Amino acid sequence: NGRADGLDKETRTAVCKAFCETIENSGFTAGVYASKSWLDNNLNTDELDGYTTWLAQYSSKATYDGDYGMWQYTSAGTIDGINTLVDFNASYMDY
Repeated sequence: NGRADGLDKETRTAVCKAFCETIENSGFTAGVYASKSWLDNNLNTDELDGYTTWLAQYSSKATYDGDYGMWQYTSAGTIDGINTLVDFNASYMDY
C-alpha cells in the first residue's frame, strides 16, 4: 500500500540508485536495505553493485545469492535492560 508499489523494477532501481548517489555526493556511505524476496523480485540488483546491501532475512542462514555487507537475521532478539524485542545484525563491512 505504498506510493511506489506500482513502479516497475527499472524505475524502482533508478530511484534507489539516485538516492544512493545523492547520499554519497553528500559525503556519506549509501546502501540499500531490503528483504531477500524484495531484492530478488523488485530491483535489478546488478545495477546497484557499487552500493552496500543490508539484507533482512530472518533465518539461521542467509540464502540470498547477491553480495551484502550486513545481514539482519532476527527481529526477536533480547538484550538485558531493554524491555522490547530488538533486531540483531551481522556486519561484514570493513569500517
